[in-house]
Amino acid sequence: MGEKKSIAEKSSWAAAFTVASVWFGTHVGGGFASGNQVIQYYSQYGITAAIYPLFSMGILAVVIGIYTRFAKLNGFNNYKDTFRAAYPKPWMEIFFEIFYIVIILAAVASAVSGAGNVLTNFLGLEYAGSVKVIANLIIVAVLIILTIFGVKLVIAASTVLSIGIIITTIIMVITGLAANVDAIAQSYLDSGAITELSDYTHNAGAAIWRGIFIYLSFQCVSIAPMISASEEMSIKGMKRASILGGLMNGIALALSGLMLYKWYPLLNALQQAKVSGFEKCLNIPNQTVLTLVGIKWILVMFSILLICAFISTCVTLVYSMVQRFQAYCFPKTIKSQKLRGVIIGAITIAICFSLSLLGLTNIIKYAYGYDGYYALFVIVIPAFIWVLPKNRKLMKERAAAESAVKEEAAPATNT
Repeated sequence: MGEKKSIAEKSSWAAAFTVASVWFGTHVGGGFASGNQVIQYYSQYGITAAIYPLFSMGILAVVIGIYTRFAKLNGFNNYKDTFRAAYPKPWMEIFFEIFYIVIILAAVASAVSGAGNVLTNFLGLEYAGSVKVIANLIIVAVLIILTIFGVKLVIAASTVLSIGIIITTIIMVITGLAANVDAIAQSYLDSGAITELSDYTHNAGAAIWRGIFIYLSFQCVSIAPMISASEEMSIKGMKRASILGGLMNGIALALSGLMLYKWYPLLNALQQAKVSGFEKCLNIPNQTVLTLVGIKWILVMFSILLICAFISTCVTLVYSMVQRFQAYCFPKTIKSQKLRGVIIGAITIAICFSLSLLGLTNIIKYAYGYDGYYALFVIVIPAFIWVLPKNRKLMKERAAAESAVKEEAAPATNT
């Protein structure tokens, strides 16, 4: 009786929601909360910003469902074993490893850049030149201290920070949708600060390609934590988790896309005209929207939480890199595990600081984008041509085995 209850709980919508929240938490990081990703891949193309996220996250839900089901059917609880078995040759697992390392480095670099950008915006400074370097160095200094001495604290606080940033982002999206953009835009037109509002990027092909396929591809970073989080779920429960995750992420992304679609013509015009205080306003567009609306308490709360979210992302991802490569860092020469961890962490932070100087927009546009191209061909497409057929075969074998067990038990029951 207890076993049946346990299985029911692992298949329930409540349990599925818990697992889906892992995907949501991975997705709704600094890049999403800042609005930069949304502008880059959706809002600049127009009203499709409210539609394409649903397609993108819907397809990703199918891809995640394929890989988590494959892991479950084979008894795997980590991405490494899963992809070694998923590809035709075990050594091909390196394809996912490359994608995962690149996206982690890009995520840390974008988090350093984003945190520095939010800090300078909040202080009323332009995020450029020496100010950019100093701001990023301040973030890196905090990052080093926390990685060495406070990683457990940050990991423990990450859930609270995620909840805080999600709630604040919801408030911000509602505020942005409710605000009278036309009146605010007209005030800048009347003052002569801008001469006209910007137009959207009219490129239907790019909107579909980038907004649906490339975005979902680099978001395949969620596959690894979802495989681990789904370990105790049933097949039915994992299907529900994929459905809920697709809806949660798709709706949140679509609402954010709709809000920034509404503001994009003004934000881009302010940046193009280099209006004082708005020279790089599209770097952290959500913060800019709150500045224009003028609700100070939301702006302060959002800015603080966003910086904390960026730093939390940095620490947890750097820590994951330390855990991944610590055993390979001169294990015979350097006996101290902690020292090896410090070396890996220092190398990771140094690389990410260098990348952070490229700026948040460039990192999201190019690093995420090109890794998305790569992931499309080594993760997304293989899910359908290699893994899905294997799942069908494994499901048939499982059904046949269960049927055989029932047939063997039937005579004993009748007797």
